[in-house]
Amino acid sequence: MKNRYYFIKSLLPAIRQIFALFILFVKKSVSLIVELKDSFMEKLRFSLTFKITIVYFSIMNRILIFITILITVGFALYLGWNSQKNMQRDYIFISNYLNENMDTPIDKIDDLSRSDNISVAIFDENGNVLYTNGDELSGAVFYSEDVRKDVMHLNNNYMLIWDKAAVNVNWSQPYDINNNFGYAMLRTGQGNWRSKIVYIQIKDRLVIETMSTAALGGGLLVLNIIFSIMMLIIGSRASIKALKPIETMTKTVENITINELGIRLDIRGSQDELKDLAKTFNNMLDRIQRSYEQQNQFVSDASHELRTPISVIQGYINLLDRWGKDDKNILEESISAIKSESENMKSLIEKLLFLARSDKNTQKIEKEEFYINELIDEIIKESRLIDDTHEIKSERNDTVTITADRKLLKEALRVFTDNSIKYTPQGGEIKINSGLQNSKLLISIEDNGIGISKEDLPHIFDRFYRVDKSRTKETGGTGLGLAIAKWIIQKHNGQISVQSTVNKGTKIEIVLPVSVTF
Repeated sequence: MKNRYYFIKSLLPAIRQIFALFILFVKKSVSLIVELKDSFMEKLRFSLTFKITIVYFSIMNRILIFITILITVGFALYLGWNSQKNMQRDYIFISNYLNENMDTPIDKIDDLSRSDNISVAIFDENGNVLYTNGDELSGAVFYSEDVRKDVMHLNNNYMLIWDKAAVNVNWSQPYDINNNFGYAMLRTGQGNWRSKIVYIQIKDRLVIETMSTAALGGGLLVLNIIFSIMMLIIGSRASIKALKPIETMTKTVENITINELGIRLDIRGSQDELKDLAKTFNNMLDRIQRSYEQQNQFVSDASHELRTPISVIQGYINLLDRWGKDDKNILEESISAIKSESENMKSLIEKLLFLARSDKNTQKIEKEEFYINELIDEIIKESRLIDDTHEIKSERNDTVTITADRKLLKEALRVFTDNSIKYTPQGGEIKINSGLQNSKLLISIEDNGIGISKEDLPHIFDRFYRVDKSRTKETGGTGLGLAIAKWIIQKHNGQISVQSTVNKGTKIEIVLPVSVTF
């Protein structure tokens, strides 16, 4: 017993290991099944042609089914109405036969029953059968709503009866009078026979009507199937033809690379949504190409702007290394030049960082309340200090309080002022005015410089765009200043308009709300 206990105890670790391996196997199996399912669903791809065909097929199929049901039900109602008319006619004939006081007008009623496929039963006032030509299955039963629960009155004279036990169909002779689908239409009415009141019940098992309705429904169903197959084939081909431009567009797009941005989608052909999509895609490619070209231009400009100060700094360092250690004049000149070029590099890098922060919406805007006229006076004063070759003045500078980021707003106005100084010949005039107009602040910077051409005017605020492609020292720049200025004005809920004529001058108007919100 003790050995058995130790034996079982020694087996427990192995059992635990086996159980752990089983659990791990189950988890891995489930994980593998899920991965296979996800992979299958990812690779499972239904074409747009297939989806469109299925959608329209289902819609048309529903319409066909609805029409089929409508036609079949309408046909059945018509046959039922026609059956009522025939039963009414037969009821009149039988009533006339009884009024002739025949002992039993069996022959005439039998002939009438065979010709119209009906059953006739005559009952006395107590519901006892006096005559019937029905078969044994149906029996001679006086149908009334009080007696039978499976009777539905259509009107005062007609009713529908249902008897599940009476179902007896001989499919070899579908139109035989003895066929019974379990239901029938019944015409009940009074008559006089041998000076007594009797009840006449005419039963039509609706064999012809049922088979005709079934034949019509079956025929329509077959036609629906044939039409559905044809619709699938035709619809699939039509969808492929209609979506052929998408395949062409896909192949064209696959050939577009960074080195082949000039490829465009063909927009010739029909006027439809695919053409609008191609136009939109082409416009997007135009914007991408322009942006790519601007980026390349910027890289070229930035490389040039950075290469020049670096070359200058490197040249003066070599000069200092050779002769400047003991020559005071060379030392001072080198330090001054290196300092100047370092400032240029710093300015360029700051502009790049500013634009990067603005793109990420991380550029801080610190609003404060100040007088705009003091800021204008400050800009004019500083501009006169650094430039004495132009007449910089202000004809109107109203005292207006504004809430904005003073530093950023000054930077934007400095950009416009510096551009006016840069592109206005010596002796030219630059006017900086400000004042209220329509409850808003209007700031204008106007010069009589070289102006801007109509071709360049729409693009002067585009990032990296340069009107002057020469990048000379006098008119050099990275094409970032106006883009930065526009961003600052827009962040202050302002608007900028530019009017310029070549060789006559440029006027920039800035409209700002007096109370700026962020």
